[in-house]
Amino acid sequence: MLKKGQVIKVISGFFDVKTKDNLVYRLRGSGSLRTKKLLPIVGDYVLFKEDLILCEIEKRNSYLIRPKVANVDQVVIVMSLSQPSFSYILLDKFLAIIQYQELDVIIVFTKMDLGDNKPYFDYLSQGFKCFLINNLLKNENFIDLKNELKNKLNVFTGQSGVGKTSLLNNLLNLNEKTNDISLALGRGKHTTRVVEIFELDDIKIIDTPGFGKFDLELTKSQLSTSFFDFKIWSKKCKFISCLHFKEEDCEVKRQYQNGSLLKTRYENYIKMLMEAKK
Repeated sequence: MLKKGQVIKVISGFFDVKTKDNLVYRLRGSGSLRTKKLLPIVGDYVLFKEDLILCEIEKRNSYLIRPKVANVDQVVIVMSLSQPSFSYILLDKFLAIIQYQELDVIIVFTKMDLGDNKPYFDYLSQGFKCFLINNLLKNENFIDLKNELKNKLNVFTGQSGVGKTSLLNNLLNLNEKTNDISLALGRGKHTTRVVEIFELDDIKIIDTPGFGKFDLELTKSQLSTSFFDFKIWSKKCKFISCLHFKEEDCEVKRQYQNGSLLKTRYENYIKMLMEAKK
């Protein structure tokens, strides 16, 4: 008889799978899966045999490449206001990829004591769910953020050193290892080495390794529909397939020109459009 569970960790060719009765099994993939080059990732629902061989991966409801996770409901983008410096273009790349997948998204701005809080207010004004926190304040009130995470599989993503692991520790009362910023390089050191689901009560969070940069794997037409704040305005564009760049009678460009659309957001969109695949 096959058992069902969710992959909560992948490490050195083994898959830790948690069942509904909260038992965790360490499994190896079957030969047939390896032959087909079908490897489970964190978040996958899988079927396995009593001999601890994982034999089937169920259909995914969602799939992200960076971080590589499946079946997530919501992505939490963690951005620091300083150390490492805040980047509008990096955040807009994150948002484009996530919103193309039609996943819920939350932006958490950390290190509010070190940097300018303007990015927080900028994205709040564009309709995003935003939180401004200081991970060093152990008595900080995380209740509102916790309420947004309940009953969903959330994944944390962001650069190295922005405070993802510190935030995870504060939210779930954990003691995962954290590292200081490399002052010489001006960026974070990698603390998290593996992708793993952590859980407390009705909150489930996938912590992921940080990174410095990534490529935007979207075509131009995909990108034009991945900015949710463009979607409402684009209905008034003259052309259905409007890329909001050189076309005439474009409502998105009008909103940019009259100041309703965040200046950096539109300008970053144009930069990404130039990078995007045809």
